[in-house]
Amino acid sequence: MAAHPNDLMDITQPEAEALLRSSGTVIIPTGSVEQHGPHLPCGTDWVAALVFARAVAERLGALVVPFAPMGITPFHMGFAGTVTLRHETFVEVMLDLATSVARHGARRLIIMNWHEGNSDAIGVAASRIHHEVGLEVLRVETCYVARDLFGDETGGLTHGGELEVLPVLAYDASLVHLERATNPSPPGRGRKIDAVRRNRNVRPVLDDVRQIAATGWYGDPQPATLDKAERVIAGVAERIAADVEAASAAMAELPDVP
Repeated sequence: MAAHPNDLMDITQPEAEALLRSSGTVIIPTGSVEQHGPHLPCGTDWVAALVFARAVAERLGALVVPFAPMGITPFHMGFAGTVTLRHETFVEVMLDLATSVARHGARRLIIMNWHEGNSDAIGVAASRIHHEVGLEVLRVETCYVARDLFGDETGGLTHGGELEVLPVLAYDASLVHLERATNPSPPGRGRKIDAVRRNRNVRPVLDDVRQIAATGWYGDPQPATLDKAERVIAGVAERIAADVEAASAAMAELPDVP
């Protein structure tokens, strides 16, 4: 895998320091390690979070600081290959990371998430980081941005469908095995499942993903191509970078609380 100039894991100390001095912005991608059927790696959500975070970092001159591949995903534990954290563990590690980067000059933290199971813990962590560490914090539900922009042409967000294949293709095409995707569950109903599972207003709490998909995944991965992956990643990154800058500017214009 080629080194990435904005990823802390790929660059040297002086390069990291330069990014912190120039932008003061750190991006932490969050995902999960969980089953994604027979055709995608268990690290799909982590790969997606990282790929989109890197693309946004290029546009903002930010430093990507990996959190950890693992996230909070107890409802996938019925399938081997899934690893889940407790909410408390997730929050405490996030707080430690934020404290570290703040000490080295970070002023703004962007949490880019690709797994809705992390969302509640991210809310707790973001609040604590802002109040205890003093960073400006912005939360981005990257998977929903991708769904809103490209869901119509990719069959929705789904789980293991095209929209999740695309970032993995861009990261390392050898990790994608579309020829093995022979047991979607249930076929052709990805949008209907997402309408229940990912409704922003009212949605159920799942004990086990098999309540909605017997084989653990649903959607149609077959239309995914590398060209489409590059287009989707660029489109999502442009939108997130613009929205982040707009949100920061709007906050800066608001009056201080007396």
